[in-house]
Amino acid sequence: MKTFLKMNKNPDYSIKTRAKTFYFASFFFNRNIKEEIATLYIFCRYIDDISDSGELNKTQAKQRLKNVIKDLKKLKSKNTILMDFINLMIKKNIQIKTPLMLISGVMQDLGKVKLKNLEELIIYSYKVAGTVGLMVCNILEVKNKKLKFKGIQLGIAMQITNIIRDIDEDLKNNRIYFPLDFLTIKNDKPKQILNDKELQKQFSKDIEKLKDFSDLVYTNSRIGIYKLPIHYRLPIALASRLYQSIGVKIRNHKYDIWNKRHYLSFKEKIIKFIIVLFEIFFMRNIVENKKMEKEINKILLKLSDSYCD
Repeated sequence: MKTFLKMNKNPDYSIKTRAKTFYFASFFFNRNIKEEIATLYIFCRYIDDISDSGELNKTQAKQRLKNVIKDLKKLKSKNTILMDFINLMIKKNIQIKTPLMLISGVMQDLGKVKLKNLEELIIYSYKVAGTVGLMVCNILEVKNKKLKFKGIQLGIAMQITNIIRDIDEDLKNNRIYFPLDFLTIKNDKPKQILNDKELQKQFSKDIEKLKDFSDLVYTNSRIGIYKLPIHYRLPIALASRLYQSIGVKIRNHKYDIWNKRHYLSFKEKIIKFIIVLFEIFFMRNIVENKKMEKEINKILLKLSDSYCD
């Protein structure tokens, strides 16, 4: 994996090589939107690499992130990645609190991560991914707050898919994003799961509960996707479906995330593309889970009463 230092020299490579699923979906945006989303993605990747590349210790990484915050607040930076993002913020009226919330989530990764419950998972997922969904809404010039909330939910659902897929890797790094109250395993040393086949089997059953929750969030977000202008509907719907399908593939492999990293082949992506085309034009009978949506809203309001702005 390229480091953030190398990426700073060559920021244009990122979305193609490091976000293959989203890169496939982004083909259906026009050139300007594609470039703006690439700018956002490169910024997010840069922030993530500061904490996760391994080139900086925790103290150095925190200081680097604090320097990023200073640049964002000044709306000025010598770093081309940050300056490109600052220009995007100004152009698309992205409120500074949104990327700052993202950075606060990434800073959380620098400590020992142990999420106790679903509420903590939703808050963390909002910080590192729901904020990205919100910024994409700015890029697409979505003004409706209800649609913005759907965009936030899509980001949260995608992050949960990432968490499920990367449980093995995260455990090795002393990070537990899987909410502990979802676990039936009575074990105060989760890293033991890495070397215990029986615990892995039991954990795999618990993963299904979290995947089922993410599916509900994906479904709710899809209602908002279908209300987007037609020229934005396809790429966003496709990105949503592709990410959700990673979870489906994990389920089809009996939640075995211990021996391989799951991803979609090009053929599978084409099949999902055809399915999404059909859904966009012919399917509208989506049942909204209002109870779950109210619960997510209630949780995020504890974080900020303007989380959706």
